[in-house]
Amino acid sequence: MDIFYYWQKFDQDLKEGKVGYFGSGNTKVLDLAQRLPKRIWAFKTPKGMKGSVQLVGSLLVSETPRVAVPTDYPHVIYYDPFSPESVIFTDSGTSARIQEVSGYFQYRFHSAFSANFQGDAGLQAMESNVVRGFEALVAGWDTCQMLERVKDRRKVQPINPFAATSSASR
Repeated sequence: MDIFYYWQKFDQDLKEGKVGYFGSGNTKVLDLAQRLPKRIWAFKTPKGMKGSVQLVGSLLVSETPRVAVPTDYPHVIYYDPFSPESVIFTDSGTSARIQEVSGYFQYRFHSAFSANFQGDAGLQAMESNVVRGFEALVAGWDTCQMLERVKDRRKVQPINPFAATSSASR
């Protein structure tokens, strides 16, 4: 099982170095974390394309925080921004790719699209059959390691620089 996460402030958060966790005021994120997901697939709405989603990243889930970032959210799920498996999709913004991704999920997550990904609708469980199909869809797409897109990498500091990355534990 993986997680579909609608990352509304994707560009702003990367610019500010706010990486390593997703927080929420409700408990749905905890319910999903208890199911031991492997990845978080992050999406946003492309400019001027309401009703569509663009894949922006695939992030390796971590059981513990990897980044020293304070948060006010009561419920948090962590991912490892240092892992080579945490990537940003660099060529996912074309209209063809947006149509492919939107078409793949519109039927599967109809209620999320109907709610425009607001609140709980922006956080969905991706069961293994959906994950396998989606991985096949995006297998050849270009990526870069997540931290390559963070504007000021000095803002992203590991909690313990000597700790092993989560890619070794999964």
